[in-house]
Amino acid sequence: MTHQHVDVATMVEICTPQGPVAIAHVLRDADIRAVPELTAEPRQVKRDPWASFSGRLLERAAPAATRIPGALPAMYAVMARSVTARQHIGTIAVTAVGMFAGGAGFGIIPLSVMSLDVIVGGMSQRPRVVDGQVTIRDVVDLTLAIDHNVVDGAPASRFGAELRELLESAAVMSPPN
Repeated sequence: MTHQHVDVATMVEICTPQGPVAIAHVLRDADIRAVPELTAEPRQVKRDPWASFSGRLLERAAPAATRIPGALPAMYAVMARSVTARQHIGTIAVTAVGMFAGGAGFGIIPLSVMSLDVIVGGMSQRPRVVDGQVTIRDVVDLTLAIDHNVVDGAPASRFGAELRELLESAAVMSPPN
C-alpha cells in the first residue's frame, strides 16, 4: 500500500459529560502543511469535537461499543488487516505521554494499525556533552515503534538516527534565511 502524503494520527482530549476523553484525529497531508495550520487543527477539534470524524463516531457508536465485551479489540484487529482502513486512519501516529508524566518517561504502545508510532515522553534536565563540555540540557524522551511488516530494521534505524540528529541540531526549527 502506498500513500501520496503523510497523514498523522494523534489523540485530542475533549470534554464530555462523563469527563475528559481522548479521541483520535488524523492530520491529513501533514508533510506539505505549515506548522501553524497543523497546530490549529487539533485545537479546533478540542473546541468542536464533531469537526473530527472520530468525534462524530464517538457520539454515535461509543455508548454501544463500550457495552459489548471485546468490541474494541475486535475493531482494532479488523482495522489492522484492512487496506481501506489503513488508508483512512493515517500513516503514522504521534502521541504525548510526557504531558502527564511531569518528568522523563517513555511510551509503551499496543500493536497498531500504523507503520510508525512516535511517542513523546516527558522532558527532564540531564547531563550531556556539548562541544566537549558536560552541561545540563533539557532532554525529551522519544519512543519510535516501527512495524517490521512494512519497514525493514536497517532503514528504520537510519530513520531514527537521522531524526535524532535533526532534533539535537534543531535544524528543522531554524527559520529560513
